[in-house]
Amino acid sequence: MRRLALLGCLTGLAAAGPPPARFKELLAAPSLRFEPNLGQYPASVRFAARSGRVNLRLTAREAILRLAGENPATVRMSLPGSNPAPRIEGAGQLASRSHYFLGNRRENWRTGVAHYRSVRYAAVYPGVDLVYYSAGDGLEYDFLVRPGADPQQIRIRFRGAQRLTLSPQGDLQLRVGGLELTQRKPVAYQPPARPVECRYRLLGSDVAAFELVGYDPSLPLVIDPVLVYSSFLGAGAQDSIVGVKLDGAGMVYVVGYTDSGDLPAVPGSYKDASAGGRDIFIAKFNPALAGAESLVYFTYFGGSGADTPTAMTVDAVGSVYVTGSTTSTDLPTGGQGPQFSLGGTAGSDAFVVKLNPAIPGEYALLFGTYLGGSGTDIGYAIDVDAKGAIYVAGLTTSQDFPLAGHPVQAGLWGPQDGFVVKLSPAVGPPDSLVYSTYLGGEAIDECRAIAVAPTGLVFVAGSTFSGETFQVLGTAFQPAYGGAGDIFLTVLNLNRPGFDAVVYSTFLGGSSMDVVRKITPAPGGGVLLTGYTLSADFPITSDAFQPTPGGNGDVFLIQLDPSLAGEAGLVYSTFLGGSGSEVAYDLLADAQKNVYLTGYTFSADFPVTSDAFQPLYSGGMDVFCAKLNLGVPPAQALAYSTLAGRGGINIGYGIAVSPAGVIYLAGYSQDRAFPVTDNALQAAHGGGFSDGFILALTTP
Repeated sequence: MRRLALLGCLTGLAAAGPPPARFKELLAAPSLRFEPNLGQYPASVRFAARSGRVNLRLTAREAILRLAGENPATVRMSLPGSNPAPRIEGAGQLASRSHYFLGNRRENWRTGVAHYRSVRYAAVYPGVDLVYYSAGDGLEYDFLVRPGADPQQIRIRFRGAQRLTLSPQGDLQLRVGGLELTQRKPVAYQPPARPVECRYRLLGSDVAAFELVGYDPSLPLVIDPVLVYSSFLGAGAQDSIVGVKLDGAGMVYVVGYTDSGDLPAVPGSYKDASAGGRDIFIAKFNPALAGAESLVYFTYFGGSGADTPTAMTVDAVGSVYVTGSTTSTDLPTGGQGPQFSLGGTAGSDAFVVKLNPAIPGEYALLFGTYLGGSGTDIGYAIDVDAKGAIYVAGLTTSQDFPLAGHPVQAGLWGPQDGFVVKLSPAVGPPDSLVYSTYLGGEAIDECRAIAVAPTGLVFVAGSTFSGETFQVLGTAFQPAYGGAGDIFLTVLNLNRPGFDAVVYSTFLGGSSMDVVRKITPAPGGGVLLTGYTLSADFPITSDAFQPTPGGNGDVFLIQLDPSLAGEAGLVYSTFLGGSGSEVAYDLLADAQKNVYLTGYTFSADFPVTSDAFQPLYSGGMDVFCAKLNLGVPPAQALAYSTLAGRGGINIGYGIAVSPAGVIYLAGYSQDRAFPVTDNALQAAHGGGFSDGFILALTTP
């Protein structure tokens, strides 16, 4: 069927007035689920739904929305001139049921009442359907307009609102009692990924209509991918998720940090309370379950100082590995770690943690160690090999950073160098520190990404301002420093002594600043790198999806094969971005040469595909998710791309993909209206500065 979709949100942020509900309260407030009236409601009601904040009744002629709180209010939404008897049916039946035991007469009881994800009103106007569906504990609705139908016939009347106004941003604002409800500016689009300008127009004191510019009724609608799961994770302060991984059973693992201290741990977890300050959290979800049941494991980890994770990974048996920075003198350590105390008081230390959520209580901590000297030390990247050895990369300003083995560089050369460390949890201290080296030149350097190949070679990428004093080899793709801050890629064989361990080392960059954020093995050989570049002359290959920069700061994607000398080593390179600016934080690849990226964008013209979950830029900092296939011609390379956000600050820090093709994104959101599903663990923002989010998308 071909149609135009007009998207709206009836409740928006629900209300301004009472403070947002806390995390624990939200867990007790289920999302809206639609149930048919089998006699448990008055006869005029066709479907009903309710949550902790919203009570909804759908009749043949109107939607009656009752909002609970300190200032309860009722809003009635109707469609003037519409069909008085549309066909109404539920869609997307859920596994849950309701049971009503009304009085002591069995004939009044109603058991096994089905729940649905949405309710469809067919032909409310000629050629126009209306669909109501859940968005967390709020209500959203779509108008679906078939070819040849006139969207100008749609009218929406709001009864119960004392004032109906339009904001400068085009939002529809309803004053209801002591509450201010916001219905965001409508979104309209037609393929191929072409937005249609759409805005509200007021027709009197309580009626609104749509005004469309450039609407082509002959174009078909491409059905959006399904939003499988989306949830906040946070409370009343600053919370963020920094990484997401999957295990072989399809469980989702996330790592983040919290300043809130009131996130509820799962019974039997390693630590059920915050130690103070900023703490790390480690959580495990079952995406097949809904709400609170989806949270399989949640634990705090940290000491009395500030503990911040920056990277995580998961091994084949479900152990979680985390690195980052800490100022805590009492960070929990365990196993055979080489360093059991903070290296100094002038800054932070890096740390490494291995924890298995399948093990109850304090025994879940299998390995934990500080890594640092008397200066500032931060772990930025972590990987693990098949034998359980842990590899960490980061930065240090410490003259006394702990060294081991036969390091490439035995001292701090500049004010800040990178470091590379190999740890063996199975070996007792201090021998568990198998290898450790500085890596840098005479200026500012840092290691930001690490990946270990099955051969044992260690690929390290980072940023350098050291110019010609940073060590590169004659086989380098780019032997000369580009200027203003370059990326470096160094390949190490840790079984070789000293500088002989350097198998390959090259600069990567143009004449402006270039920054790497992630590295991963490439399915066709070598490695893939991503980050962002300000260089218009960044090295790009002839088969690039996007051969020229879109704006002031674009994502880059590079495949570099160090086994090939010189310029032959650059297998693939492309820009990715619009006229604003973008940063990528994570990437992964599969055997079919698909590469998945996430980060954030400020570009209204960021390249998206026609089947995007969210094709239109929200106006703030949006998450992006892109899937590129490097094995097809450039014009076909962008297999999927979407935005996610509702106008606030949203950053994608981590990405994972299931064998079934479900893409999991995780990150940071200040956006109270970030889209959530009715099976969310936490259906609304926790009310603090920021929350973590988990978003799962299916793609064609």
